[in-house]
Order: sequence, then structure tokens, then C-alpha cells
Amino acid sequence: MPKASSNPTQRPRKRAPQPVAETRSGRDALERALAVAVVVFGSIAVLGFAATLLHVAFRDGNDFFAGIAWQYAFWLPLVALPIMIVLVVVLVIMSARDKASTHRA
Repeated sequence: MPKASSNPTQRPRKRAPQPVAETRSGRDALERALAVAVVVFGSIAVLGFAATLLHVAFRDGNDFFAGIAWQYAFWLPLVALPIMIVLVVVLVIMSARDKASTHRA
């Protein structure tokens, strides 16, 4: 096998690593916060469904599940799901506007 040439015009130079400049805007932070809020409200809704099912299934046989606090678990999905849906819609609109402004520029 022939030896590589020492002529610099025949070999590409190694590029110096370019620093990646990531600027985080307030919009990115808001999108991240909205995404976390969607997950939190979705989890609250699922836990509320599970708590409601436990209350309905075991309220007659177990004093723990017959308590008044378990009856309020019924309201968790009724409150958390609409809030989650609104946050998802806001997140989708923000993402679409961001992509539209990126493609316009």
C-alpha cells in the first residue's frame, strides 16, 4: 500500500471543533414548562381515575376506602383533564407558530 502524501494540498486539514452556541429564549422555557404541566395534569387525571375505581370497588368492604377523602378523587380527572387539554392546545399552537416563523425567515 502506498504511503500517504505529505503534500498539504492533497490532504484535507482537520477542522477545529466549532463551539455550539445554544441560546435559550423565554419561549423555550415556556414550552418546557407547558410540557411538564401536561404530564403532571395527565398523571393527576390517571391517579384520580384509579382512586375513583378503588373507592367504588372497595367502599363497602373496607373502612379505609369508605372515607370522605376518596369521594373527592372523583373530581381530580374532571378538573385535570380539561386543563391538560387546554395546555396541549397552547403547546401545539406555540410550536406551530415557532416553526412558521423559522420557515419564513
